[in-house]
Amino acid sequence: MQKFILLQLIRFLIVLGALFTVYLIFMHTFKFIYPILITCILSLLIYPLVVFIETKLKFPRPLAITVVMLGLLLFFVGIVLLVITEVYQGTAYLAVKIPSYIQTFVSFFEAFFNTNILPLYEKIISFFHSLDNEQQTTIQDYISSITGFITSTGSDMLQNSLAKIPEILAVVPGSLTTLTFILLATFMMTNDLENIKRIASRILPGTVRRSTYDFFHHVKLAITGYLRAQLLLIFISACIILTGLMILRVEHALTIALIAAAVDLIPYLGTGIIFIPWIIYLYAVSDYSLTIGITVLYMVVIISRQILEPKILSSSIGVHPLIVLTTMFFGMQLWGIAGLFVAPIVTVLGNAIYQAGIFQALWNFIRG
Repeated sequence: MQKFILLQLIRFLIVLGALFTVYLIFMHTFKFIYPILITCILSLLIYPLVVFIETKLKFPRPLAITVVMLGLLLFFVGIVLLVITEVYQGTAYLAVKIPSYIQTFVSFFEAFFNTNILPLYEKIISFFHSLDNEQQTTIQDYISSITGFITSTGSDMLQNSLAKIPEILAVVPGSLTTLTFILLATFMMTNDLENIKRIASRILPGTVRRSTYDFFHHVKLAITGYLRAQLLLIFISACIILTGLMILRVEHALTIALIAAAVDLIPYLGTGIIFIPWIIYLYAVSDYSLTIGITVLYMVVIISRQILEPKILSSSIGVHPLIVLTTMFFGMQLWGIAGLFVAPIVTVLGNAIYQAGIFQALWNFIRG
């Protein structure tokens, strides 16, 4: 009995060590292998469409791949051009309106300063002069230390930000090279995908082959489902925002709706980046009717997303939203802000591994 338990413990340590080794290898080689991973995902995603065009339209495989990749590229370029056009028009409009907005803000803060800050400042100065010399010196030293800390912190932040600009610019050529590699590799992999599958079938044992096929099948379903769910949620939010802004007769409603849809991808913050400062500004300039309208619109967007997101996500990727939220929390603790984006991917992969029966196979190995 003790020997059987010892063997189980040894097998458990072997599995744990193998998983930890794979994790370390992945984390240290990710910056080198991520183009290959993206290539594999893109190839698997576009392959059904390539086969459809090849079968229905009788196109040769290379031509079908070229048509699909060019179509997707033109689609994304079209979206980018539409966004750029709308943003350009919106910024041209803002360039005319910003001086009056700034003047309004200045007038508001000037009135606020004269009615609230200045009387308070006079009271503080009066109180300060009523103190003895030692207390005044202590307060002055404390204020000097605070201002010194703020100044040094601000200088460090500005210096670090400026120092990162060359690093960011240096990434651009490498990014273009990586993008070129991904496009070429996707073309070649999609063109030879059947041969790659046959070679893998000859090399891999039957059990491993079935598990690998199930894993990639569920990964494909989960990733496409997740992307479809996010695009659907963004589309619904954009439609709600556009409709609300048109009802409120806000100028350049489409530009605002497109920008809001883009920032909706940011976890936790989302459309609040746009709406909260906007609501504060409208309240500051005493435009109370539009303040109420934008506030109601923002609440409708938040409530509709909270209601729809669990249903759409759970139906698309087969994972309960509570699990996704929990993994995002732990991902943020482990990897910071990047964890908010990595956690859903890890969840999708974990669900694919579970659906493929790999966890069950490992457990059967441990039990012996």
